[in-house]
Amino acid sequence: MRHHHTALHVADLERSARFYEKGLGFTRLNEWTSGPYVGELYGRPNVKVKAMMLTAGDGSFRLELAHAEPLLPAVNPSEAQPGTAHLAFTDIDVREVYARITALGYSAVSEPVAPTSGPIAGGWLVYLLDPDGNRVELIQSPDWRSSEDS
Repeated sequence: MRHHHTALHVADLERSARFYEKGLGFTRLNEWTSGPYVGELYGRPNVKVKAMMLTAGDGSFRLELAHAEPLLPAVNPSEAQPGTAHLAFTDIDVREVYARITALGYSAVSEPVAPTSGPIAGGWLVYLLDPDGNRVELIQSPDWRSSEDS
């Protein structure tokens, strides 16, 4: 078995795509509208789903953004409630990406934090919030060097 994609259900497809494309540098692969089978798959008769697939970096990670109508009430993933999840990315300059994301008007749980214990001690961590409040963790290990440093 191997990873195919990770999906996030979003309130506004294009709004979320802007966060991942302009803020995190993802590339859009394709878009589609699901057929009648999706009502059975989702367990929601008459639901309509528009979706798009994005990829990050080397293409080994694919993110599906899905928008289902009628839209159901949202949970608040920014509070890290049980049953919610977060995405995590590494091999980036956390402070640089944080500055870009906040300059674009997006939020974060905090400013970048320098952990003092655990596997990332001496590096940087931050939780960004996408437009739907999904947490996106950025991890910069203490030994990370940008390709410009090489």
